[in-house]
Amino acid sequence: MKNYYDMLSAMAERHPDKICLTVDSSRWTYKELQAACDRLAEKLPEVSSGSLLVLADTFAAQLTAFIALQKKGIIPILLHHGMKEEEISSIIRENHLQGIIRLKDDMLSFTPSGEAVCPHNEPDILGVLSSGSTGTPKVMYRTFDSWAGYFPKQNPIFGVSGDSRMFLHGSLSFTGNMNSLLSVLFEGGTVITSEHFRCRHWAKLMQEEHADILYLVPSKLHLLTESVKETLPEVRHIFTGSQLLSAQNIRDLKALCPNAELILYYGASELNYITYAVCDNPDRDPRNLGKPFPGIKITVSDGLVYVDTKYHVSGIEIPFSVKDTGSLNEKGELIFEGRRDAWINKGGVKISTQRIENLLRTIEGVAACAVLPYEDEVRGMDAAAFIVAEKNASESVIRTEVKRILKPVEVPGRLCFVAEIPLNDRGKVDKKSLFASKPL
Repeated sequence: MKNYYDMLSAMAERHPDKICLTVDSSRWTYKELQAACDRLAEKLPEVSSGSLLVLADTFAAQLTAFIALQKKGIIPILLHHGMKEEEISSIIRENHLQGIIRLKDDMLSFTPSGEAVCPHNEPDILGVLSSGSTGTPKVMYRTFDSWAGYFPKQNPIFGVSGDSRMFLHGSLSFTGNMNSLLSVLFEGGTVITSEHFRCRHWAKLMQEEHADILYLVPSKLHLLTESVKETLPEVRHIFTGSQLLSAQNIRDLKALCPNAELILYYGASELNYITYAVCDNPDRDPRNLGKPFPGIKITVSDGLVYVDTKYHVSGIEIPFSVKDTGSLNEKGELIFEGRRDAWINKGGVKISTQRIENLLRTIEGVAACAVLPYEDEVRGMDAAAFIVAEKNASESVIRTEVKRILKPVEVPGRLCFVAEIPLNDRGKVDKKSLFASKPL
């Protein structure tokens, strides 16, 4: 196999009538999904090679475009939803892409860029976008083996097999979702999802479709446990990453899914999975991200975490760091201290916003929170804490507790109570919306 169309074709031949994808009330067998990809491939523009952005309005459209383009020998790059046209143009221009395909209401349109095709030193078959937090998102490329080559190692840890029925939610432009979906199709299992952001509907769908694996980022797991009180006993495995889990998160998940093993992993778009921890004790250190995955080596130099792995995006030097900070304990487990850009220099004192967030989550009455750095005219940098209070919780009591559990220099310069922590289509904190809701 050289790409994910080949992988799907092999599974369609082996399990033609098995359901591979359920989206709400719609279902596709492996044979039907391959046929949908074939039909779309026939409609694609005559681009012989290169890379195309894909902006699709549904989960199924994202997936079929991703696979159909690979059949045609074109590298797909799924766009995040909600990006502005000038941002899209910048991505195309600065990454020398050949254009953009838009899929909306089953209609396809193509806008070529006129950019020349850039040669690749590796047999790349897909592209992913960097976060773009400090400028135009950069396209990072991957070979087939950089993901599929590791599925035999990661799948047993997450409980993924040919019998698996995994529920996940969100855009496939989030590499965690795409990798998880492809890992299930690699085994011949079933993926279940919804186009709706309604947790009770998710739970009903999981029950109806007998989901036994749950993959959601912690922010969505929190919303699920807040909204759903009926247990999900068929769920045997939960794995999650991108954010940390609080003690209350773990207790709530154990109550919702009493028969599930809960795994918190640490990974990066550039590097795949790095470490993992089985979270069986709610009172565990939330910063502990566990031991390395098989075949992965981590080291720490000057406080930065470096990863040695052959499963990574093309064109980076190994060992590689995404500028995360941390340390290794005596058991070789990673103690995470946050991204380097999540540390602030407040009047000459270095402070971790990750540490502040972890402590705020321990306060009784705090349902959710996010702590973000911002520029302060007097101190240079400071932290802004956005808190969702539980029903009937006292804001004044929470403010008092914040001052009690934090060092004076750590107390956020802004403490804002909000109705919710807004999320983007990848399930991560929407920082722009959060700051816009409470201007500093």
